[in-house]
Amino acid sequence: GMWREEMSEQHKCVLVSVAHFLGFKPGQLVLDWGSGCGHKLTWAKMLFDVDGLGLDIMGAAVAWAKVHSAGTFCHADGRDLRWLPDGFFDHVISYAAIYHLSHTD
Repeated sequence: GMWREEMSEQHKCVLVSVAHFLGFKPGQLVLDWGSGCGHKLTWAKMLFDVDGLGLDIMGAAVAWAKVHSAGTFCHADGRDLRWLPDGFFDHVISYAAIYHLSHTD
C-alpha cells in the first residue's frame, strides 16, 4: 500500500495544490480530518502560515503528531463533530481518510 513507500514529496505536492486551490491565508484555521501523523498541517504551517487542528481516530498517530508536527492534534472519531462550533474553521482538508470509512458511515 501507499504507506509502505516514502511519499513525502507527493504528500507535500498535494497539500500545496489544495492550499492554493482553497486560498490559504496566514492566520486562518484549517481542520485536517484524518490527520494521521500531521505532515500536511506541518507543511501548511511552514508554507502558508495557517494554524491547524488535526483530528484522527488512531491514537498512536495523534501521539506522534503531538510530538513531531505543527498544530494541535486530537484523538477523536471524526464522524461526530458536534463538539465543534459551526463555522469554526476557514478550511477543511482530508487526504485518504475517507478510504477507511464503511458504506454506512
